Amino acid sequence: MSDFLYSLLIMNVTVLLSCMHQRDNSIIYKSNIQTDCVIINQCDIDSIEHFTFINKAGKVCLAKFISSTQRGVSKSRNMAIQHASTADICLICDDDEWLDDNYEKTISSAYEDNSDADFISFALIRKDIKKRYPLNRKKMGFKDIFSTSSVQITFRRNKVIDKKILFDEHMGSGTGNGAGEENKFMFDCKKCKLNMYYVPAIIATINPGSSSWFRGYNEDYFINHGWSSRRVLGSTISLLYIIYFVITHYKLYKKFLSMFDALILELKGWRQIKDLSSAKK
Repeated sequence: MSDFLYSLLIMNVTVLLSCMHQRDNSIIYKSNIQTDCVIINQCDIDSIEHFTFINKAGKVCLAKFISSTQRGVSKSRNMAIQHASTADICLICDDDEWLDDNYEKTISSAYEDNSDADFISFALIRKDIKKRYPLNRKKMGFKDIFSTSSVQITFRRNKVIDKKILFDEHMGSGTGNGAGEENKFMFDCKKCKLNMYYVPAIIATINPGSSSWFRGYNEDYFINHGWSSRRVLGSTISLLYIIYFVITHYKLYKKFLSMFDALILELKGWRQIKDLSSAKK
């Protein structure tokens, strides 16, 4: 099939990119975006700009550049989902990524090969940490969700909209509650019986940079982790997971805290939720 015919048949893959304090739309080129995109730029003004740009293959792509005074990565993600009205497939993206030139074809082909898929996570090249990704395609289970980051995520927008699945706006960077918003999002997808797959194809490179929420294995980290674990998993399962986490991750934090102290802090965070229908303030 010619590239022209393929371009007519290919699904609309729309990049949903969250960033902050961008002075212009150059983030599109810095991230190597080659498809339609929705950029949420959290800054000090509220505005929406629509424009087109030409990708490397000469294709005209549509962009929405939304500046917002709201704060929080989950609010940013949800706003992008709502504005991606022409998307078949959404790809979550951060401002520290360089997307692979062929990410659109890689993602579209994966959904064509897995026609029942509602959600597919992909592999990355990471320059910030050492991480090995599975080498084989598989259906995602609950265990896989905890080892999947937000920038691996793609999903059929209509499925997420129909099931009213959103990122938890009380979780993630900008809330003071640490991370975990992508895990909650994926667990909600799983609970709503979306068909979720992992495909071992690389779609992006993550460049090293400072995290917007991780400040080391300090007291806040373990308190927030205990809180978010309960919000994602519920009261009973989260207690078992917290114990498992404290034991299996000891080599990462042992220079900073004892295993006992880490567990006490996790439980302190866990106790801060009395009603899971309301959020930590």
